[in-house]
Amino acid sequence: MTLSRLAAMLLPLAGLAGLWAWSDRVSRQGTEWEVPVAGYDPRDLLRGHYVEFTYDWPIREEAQAVDGPPLFRPPRQALCLSGNPPEIAQAVPFDPGDQAAFEACAHPLIADLSGIYGPAGLRTGRLYLDQYKAAMIQAQLRDGDQRGIVTIRQREDGSFTPIAIRFRPLSEAERAERETVRPAAPPIMVEPEPATNE
Repeated sequence: MTLSRLAAMLLPLAGLAGLWAWSDRVSRQGTEWEVPVAGYDPRDLLRGHYVEFTYDWPIREEAQAVDGPPLFRPPRQALCLSGNPPEIAQAVPFDPGDQAAFEACAHPLIADLSGIYGPAGLRTGRLYLDQYKAAMIQAQLRDGDQRGIVTIRQREDGSFTPIAIRFRPLSEAERAERETVRPAAPPIMVEPEPATNE
């Protein structure tokens, strides 16, 4: 009787351990790619520390021209990556429902519609950090002379996970591009102090 009770207690624990080992193994599989990022939004929520960013995919020019102006372009829901990992040479959009396109792509990425960002999951990402790293990265994010690079792990089914972020100095070309697209700073308006009757 005691042996059956012991087995009944250990069986759920063994199941949980097996499930954890399987999910850990799956999370470590895949191809790692380095993706430049554009915008950052460091926050400290009750759920933990994270940095939110905008991916800067190297989209093929002709694909961009067909999709219309950036403000009205719907979020891309599937990309086919090419290059020598971790360096992405090109990201070509495709229809996530096109099974032939998915199978023809060696490294597909598909937005997780049930994830935090839904259809915009290939535009915006989030990386959770411990408190020490969050403070370090916040300091690096304030440095406008650095470029953020997020490492993602892409799996065969098209899912992916951001796993790390690093920074490098801007190249001369990136610095020149940033200066040409940076809008002029608005004039500083100072409210006059109200007159006092003394």
